[in-house]
Amino acid sequence: MRFSNAYTDRPLVGLLAALVAIGSAAPTMAESFEDVTDTVMKGIGDRAAAWGDFDNDGWVDVYNGDLWHNEGGKKFTKVDGPFGRAGIWGDYDLDGDLDLYLYNSGKLIQNNGSDGFKDVSDILAKRPIDVSRGAVWGDFNGDGFLDLYITGYEIWDEREEWHDVVFKNNKGESFTQVWQTPEIQRARGVTCADYDEDGDLDIYVSNYRLQPNWLWRNDGDFMFTNFAVEAGHVDGDGDLGAYGHTIGSAWCDFDNDGHLDLFVGNFSHPPAYQDRCKIYRNVKSADVFKFQEQAGEIIRWQESYASPAFGDYDNDGFVDLYHTTVYDGDDSVLFRNTSAQLSPEGPPNDLPADTSPLGTWTLTDVTDETKTRHSGSYQAAWADFDNDGDLDLLTGGRLLRNPGNSNHWLKVRLKGDAVNAFAIGAQVRVHVGNWRITRQVEGATGEGNQNDLTLHFGLGKRTDPVEIEIRWPDGTRQSAKSDVDKTAEITKK
Repeated sequence: MRFSNAYTDRPLVGLLAALVAIGSAAPTMAESFEDVTDTVMKGIGDRAAAWGDFDNDGWVDVYNGDLWHNEGGKKFTKVDGPFGRAGIWGDYDLDGDLDLYLYNSGKLIQNNGSDGFKDVSDILAKRPIDVSRGAVWGDFNGDGFLDLYITGYEIWDEREEWHDVVFKNNKGESFTQVWQTPEIQRARGVTCADYDEDGDLDIYVSNYRLQPNWLWRNDGDFMFTNFAVEAGHVDGDGDLGAYGHTIGSAWCDFDNDGHLDLFVGNFSHPPAYQDRCKIYRNVKSADVFKFQEQAGEIIRWQESYASPAFGDYDNDGFVDLYHTTVYDGDDSVLFRNTSAQLSPEGPPNDLPADTSPLGTWTLTDVTDETKTRHSGSYQAAWADFDNDGDLDLLTGGRLLRNPGNSNHWLKVRLKGDAVNAFAIGAQVRVHVGNWRITRQVEGATGEGNQNDLTLHFGLGKRTDPVEIEIRWPDGTRQSAKSDVDKTAEITKK
């Protein structure tokens, strides 16, 4: 994708300074990924995947209907338990261990540490149907306990459909349904972010069947307003005639301005009136946040795009996109964020809402060079499973190891000190030159996937210590500092 540069008259001195801060204008790309599935985790399968360190040993594990324990980055072994079908991690009872909600079967699995896992589904409110296409953990009322947003979707053959619902966590003892969507859409993926930075989590829902998507602004006390139109028409492009078949969407800070942007991954049949994939830039004017759709073709068209997942695979400081497809003949694609090469200074902060998009936003297809081409999967999730400082990728039932490059990195592991112990919903900013590289701890992304809860930052050629700013899920802020090429563990004060 290519967009006009409104700031081509920046002085050469500023450009050179930015290049020194980040690295070079053309950072070294990672080498080809290595498929290590057959030696590291043979038989993993291609169901949606959630990375999480369930035993707190510092090596990230993964769940995809089966639980795979990471044995020091060398191999994975299956763990017995009352599992089955896809799910996402969250510590609902605040005991310091990650629990599982299995949205495909409506089961809640409690992690009791050395005592193993227990099915505690009886503490959940009953729904007309247990099966869902997605869910997300988030503390929606600010009491420190993780609640659940669960999508409804449909049973196509029986022409049945259901509302999305919110389950309130009653201090880890039970879950009660406290809200449902006022209308029924065929929801697929769901993901959360405090996009307007007001201290509470908002919810973006990917709706299928050519239906508009929802952006539920959190108004407090489990009240939500669909703000998709008011926030900049992130519901889709109805002017074309039909909305998209959206399967999965994801939040990311694409331009390193400190605000979370939104990528919408539309499954789109050949007729031109259906929404294609879209990226919306989050722009702040005074205290108001609105999204600006970036014009032009975001990524090359394929019909069956499904689950997007963002991660800085080459450690250059700019978040990249992996996007799966599900039809035969369509290939999942890795797009490198090459905006750094053309606008390394980055945008100034807090632009007026009517400001033209800054820089030249570009995504470059590097699928063949990196050997990440796969097809027919909803599975896409990033994690550094071998703790070598670069992100590896699980997709299509294959574990792809990233051999890395010479760029530097930082990982940040947050501890909520009993309240939302894994800090789901927190945002972390690393200040590098003019950039504010922002990541968030995600309760789910795409369609039912989950990236590692340990946040990963590429730093390019930067070697000096970096300033870290944390905004915890309750809105409080904290500062820290860390050397590069290490994992910084930060506990909430």
